[in-house]
Amino acid sequence: MAKPNKILGIPRRNFYGIIVFALILSTVPALLRFNTYYVYLATDIILIASLVAAWNIIGGYAGQLDLAASAYMALGAVVTGNLLAFYGLTPWLGIPIGVLIALGVAVAVGYPTFRFGIKEVWYALLTAALVVILSRIYWLIYGSTETYLPTYEWSWFYLRFNRYEPFYYMLVVMLAIVLWINYRIRHSKLGYYLNAIREDELAAEALGIDVRRYKLYALMIYATLASIIGGIYVCITGVVGYRNFDPWLGITTAVMGIVGGLGSVEGAVMSGMILRTLEDYLRGTIGSQYPGSHLLVYGIILIVVGVLKPEGLASLIEYVKKRIPWLKS
Repeated sequence: MAKPNKILGIPRRNFYGIIVFALILSTVPALLRFNTYYVYLATDIILIASLVAAWNIIGGYAGQLDLAASAYMALGAVVTGNLLAFYGLTPWLGIPIGVLIALGVAVAVGYPTFRFGIKEVWYALLTAALVVILSRIYWLIYGSTETYLPTYEWSWFYLRFNRYEPFYYMLVVMLAIVLWINYRIRHSKLGYYLNAIREDELAAEALGIDVRRYKLYALMIYATLASIIGGIYVCITGVVGYRNFDPWLGITTAVMGIVGGLGSVEGAVMSGMILRTLEDYLRGTIGSQYPGSHLLVYGIILIVVGVLKPEGLASLIEYVKKRIPWLKS
């Protein structure tokens, strides 16, 4: 009997690739000799890679230039953090509640937006404004005072640890889940519809695809994943405030997704890891001597990549795949 071509709804090579990739990432803390600072940076890189991979669903597959990644991520963070700080509610319950609120916001914004055909640059401006609006609303309710999560030496129930390794491994699992969802969508009817919408929305609608519905589905999945990531993030930092709604993070997430190549799962992860590592390195070297200068260098590098490889890192990945048949998906 022939072996099934798919495992859990995705091609076998993609499934095994995720497992191998997660196992390789799991060795990083040991390679870093469990240095607290370096493990924290590695945790931050995996978190951003997960967020960029989640953005790929709405931005890469559906072709919507969404700049609200930090809005949905922050909703998960502030809901989870405040429920823990004020009511002692475990993040295992706070994160799902944050997901429900993020989903509600996504539907409240996405349904009328897609219903009235707002897209391209206007959609980008609307989503960028959403981050600022939510930030102001939070500031009006809680003010500028930051809330600190209770400290525990080691508690899985409250997700509070005195080291970063548990969060790192949690995010590795989260990244694996986000990758699986990406591949699952790619090889499903939803993925085919979203790709058609990205290439030509009018043609897709003429073929009978309910454009508004499927774009909303993509937005809801993306918002869910971003909210979960935000819930984990607030447990890492231990601080809740209006600064969680960071417009710059929403922009950089979209930039990393574009640099990775729209619709390329591998490109999104690679771009998130490389650019976040580069950003942290520049901030710690050049930025420490000349504040803000790391952003200049970062911007120049992005421009060079955009000029030389406008299709993103996906072209390099495809080049490698052509020479290694096993990697073809």
